Amino acid sequence: MKKIFIAAVLIASFFAQGFCQDLSPADTTDKTDTSEKVFYLSPLRDSLLMGGGAALAGTIFVLDKFVKFNHDEFDGDLAEKSSIPALDRVFMNKYSKGLDLTCDIMRTSMLLAPVPLFLFTTSKSEWFTLAMMYGETLFWTWGTTDLIKNCVVRARPYMYYDGAPEEDLKEGDWKNSFPSGHTSITFASAAFTSYVFWQYYPESPWRWGVTGISFGLAGTVAALRMAGGCHFFTDVLTGALIGSAYGILIPWLHTRAPMARKTSGGKVEKLRGFEMDIAPGALVFTVRK
Repeated sequence: MKKIFIAAVLIASFFAQGFCQDLSPADTTDKTDTSEKVFYLSPLRDSLLMGGGAALAGTIFVLDKFVKFNHDEFDGDLAEKSSIPALDRVFMNKYSKGLDLTCDIMRTSMLLAPVPLFLFTTSKSEWFTLAMMYGETLFWTWGTTDLIKNCVVRARPYMYYDGAPEEDLKEGDWKNSFPSGHTSITFASAAFTSYVFWQYYPESPWRWGVTGISFGLAGTVAALRMAGGCHFFTDVLTGALIGSAYGILIPWLHTRAPMARKTSGGKVEKLRGFEMDIAPGALVFTVRK
């Protein structure tokens, strides 16, 4: 549940910036014309996305903390290394506590990275929307990954060598190899950051740098998870696919205004429906009939 806690902290950081900072007179005009907003919130859609993600995370919490599902201690019975598929066997390694800790630090850093980036490159009226989208992305990525982990039994690579971490052997984490949670969440952050930045700044030369650095760091985490003996190649590959899918899908679902159309001048004309937005100290719900 440390993951869910981090997600809550990230969302809270956006909310705090949006609700608690006073706008100076010079800032009362939004940097972005609301008629040309890139991302839009919908009470129905976002209630389902955030609620569904939270429900999925809650299910994992119950399975993990109360049901103790898939938490068996290691009994010493493990298949031979030769039974591992050839592609996975190539990247198998012993456990490395140093690399495991390094991955924890990199994962947390990547989770936090989108916060300062978008706080300094987008207007305050966009922060609430970004917070919602990022929170939904993280909840669905973690929920999906951990649900699969609890349903699929696969021993981690370090179990085929000496020196497996005792804590994992006792708590049952030794057989939660598939898929890689570190990889899924870092790729979700990388995909989200890249996609959102490209949508805001489609002509900026920095978009290539943001994408390259984001996915480069995520790829490094994936490589270190294998080098540290914590995951197989197919574990990190699946995690990367899950994270990238949610990192792009969630913000993509927010790229169209509810019940809107483009005019001949390229402007977005909002017809009818609901819209949710942030104003200084308040949430604004707009209903168009």
